[in-house]
Amino acid sequence: MEWDTAAGHAVLRAAGGKVLTTEGAPLAYAKPGFENPFFIAYGRD
Repeated sequence: MEWDTAAGHAVLRAAGGKVLTTEGAPLAYAKPGFENPFFIAYGRD
């Protein structure tokens, strides 16, 4: 769910990382139902 990932996502982005869906799109928030798809989180390149 979005509330489970939002804080970690913010910290990772501030450190230069990214969170993407398995299709390569940025993980979006404020989705109907608030459920996250599968995603990949990684640090700086």
